[in-house]
Amino acid sequence: MEHRIVTLPSFTVVGMEHLVRGSVDGIGQLWRRFMPREHEIVGRAEPEAAYGVCRLLAGGSARYVAGLPVLADASVPVGMVKFEVPAQTYVVFTHRGTAAQIGDSFQAIHTRLLARLGLRATGGVEFERYDARFTGPEDPAAETDLYIPVD
Repeated sequence: MEHRIVTLPSFTVVGMEHLVRGSVDGIGQLWRRFMPREHEIVGRAEPEAAYGVCRLLAGGSARYVAGLPVLADASVPVGMVKFEVPAQTYVVFTHRGTAAQIGDSFQAIHTRLLARLGLRATGGVEFERYDARFTGPEDPAAETDLYIPVD
């Protein structure tokens, strides 16, 4: 997988959240519930991007937000949340394949690729960035950038 190192300022995402407990099965359902409502979000900071943001929680669970990047003062539609992603340095890998295969790419990153590159994940907020290269969840040629916080 291609990779690069970037440092990003903090940014804000508004969307819908899912509590992941052991299985990531609910993430696809979350996106299917969110996409018909994305038009409700105003004040978008990047018109062509969407984010899947994940913060690990105590006990092995995680908070996952499917959302859109917004200006800091954007309002939050009913049933949605605002998530602040902190400023951070990331290693970015480009996943090529279906949305269902993204978990496999994260697994490969954490079990092999980071060590091979001499990098260590910091345990901060990880995210997927979907842009015009993401041509659909079932497209094996779709591209998604995966951001892993490193020090």
